[in-house]
Amino acid sequence: MSGAATMLENLTFKRKYLFMRMPFLLFLLLALPLLGHTQQSDLHNYKVEITRQRIQQDSLFRYGQNSPLPAEEKASFKGLAYFPVNEAYRVQAKFVRTAQEAIFKMPATGPRLADYVKYGELHFQLQGRPLQLNVYQNQELIKQPKYHTYLFIPFTDATTGQETYATGRYLDFSIPLGQDSVWLDFNKAYNPYCAYNSGYSCPIPPKENKLPVRVEAGVKTYEKAGAGGATQGEEKMPEFPGGIPAFMKFMDKTFVLPPLARNAGVSGTVEFSFVVKADGTLADFQVTKSLRPDVDEAVLHTAKQMPLWKPGMLNGKAVNVKFTAPYRVKSR
Repeated sequence: MSGAATMLENLTFKRKYLFMRMPFLLFLLLALPLLGHTQQSDLHNYKVEITRQRIQQDSLFRYGQNSPLPAEEKASFKGLAYFPVNEAYRVQAKFVRTAQEAIFKMPATGPRLADYVKYGELHFQLQGRPLQLNVYQNQELIKQPKYHTYLFIPFTDATTGQETYATGRYLDFSIPLGQDSVWLDFNKAYNPYCAYNSGYSCPIPPKENKLPVRVEAGVKTYEKAGAGGATQGEEKMPEFPGGIPAFMKFMDKTFVLPPLARNAGVSGTVEFSFVVKADGTLADFQVTKSLRPDVDEAVLHTAKQMPLWKPGMLNGKAVNVKFTAPYRVKSR
């Protein structure tokens, strides 16, 4: 075969190869912008989800029966202060199980000391540094079925005692099932209850869990209303028109205790949740803590008659927010 013929054959082959590759190349060109859009959408959804969790937490602090806030502080409570949601503080970690660890009493802010065991270690990188946190298991809690897989991460960092609570902060964790690569999300870091009320005894993070970096994620130090302003610029809780006093007045005025429950002298608390939509309407009513079926139904019937609420806000925009509230039922 002549050189010209060989060159022509090679050129023909390259053209055929390029033609065959064109659909794949075209797919890549079309897919790359979509991939970038998907990643941006995932990040946005992640930030929205964290913010909604924070608004829900604020709701429980202000209205929840088990709120750590003293009763006199609930009415003026405007929300906790948080660092902005930052995906850089959501890191992958390697979980290493540590077996045959001895049970010990973890120091606490009060006289009550709980038994813990070191369950494992989390190895990860943050701000370019290799770091480690120990993970602990409460020996009393694991006796309850709902806490069988629950693990606890108390920690301190370079913000402790400055922007964040002086004793330290906590993260919740679950026993990894069949995997050693897990996510560690500092955007979910929260304060112990003793940060809000001195009546609680809270575990003090062991010195092994002191991180030599600034973790500018999660909740900040709590300040009472009027003592520095613990409000947030990013998010705002939904609100009944007129606030919590008006909410309780509406419930008391509208609620009718079922006759059988009244005759039985039933009293107690029903906790219920609902979604405050972006337009202020309410939906998805559910009982989260039951007292008695007929009383539960009566409380939900009353709640469904509530007027429009002021919606929750996220970055200046109204958003759907799940809200939880208790209602104290009294026999009349």
